[in-house]
Amino acid sequence: MPEELKERIGELGKEIEQEGIRLVKPPNMHATLKFLGETHEEKLGNIEQRLREVTFSSFKCSLKGVGVFPSEKYIRVVWVGVESNGQLEKLAEDVIGSLKDYGKDNRFSAHITIARVKKKVDLGKFLEKYKNKELGEFEVKSFQLMESVLSREGPAYSTIASFPAEEKNA
Repeated sequence: MPEELKERIGELGKEIEQEGIRLVKPPNMHATLKFLGETHEEKLGNIEQRLREVTFSSFKCSLKGVGVFPSEKYIRVVWVGVESNGQLEKLAEDVIGSLKDYGKDNRFSAHITIARVKKKVDLGKFLEKYKNKELGEFEVKSFQLMESVLSREGPAYSTIASFPAEEKNA
């Protein structure tokens, strides 16, 4: 996702900044195709090999609307929706299928997390204001295998491997 779009999402987050809400820093914004959890280093070669077998063509995604998980009455995550005419979902399905032996969670939801919520908050006006807001679009040309290291300041991400889209024949 282009930095400009991450910054735009970050500006949205500033509208809800308050005690109990931890904003995701723009450089850390991403869509998770599959969460692997704690993974031993000796398994990374196999994971990377399986991901190399996932093929896809580049496609466009639109950022549209905001929402929350699990519900407006009990908010834990605030997010921006990602629309792709099913193409991001298909890529996630292929990634999840290739790594079915790894990780426990095989669900996918097309979103970018804006913030994590630690206490009861009312975001009704914010959600109403932005529920259908179009925030921009970008092209997915690759996906990455990422490592996340947690600290008091939040997660630090690093790329282990990148997997490009197949070139379309002209």
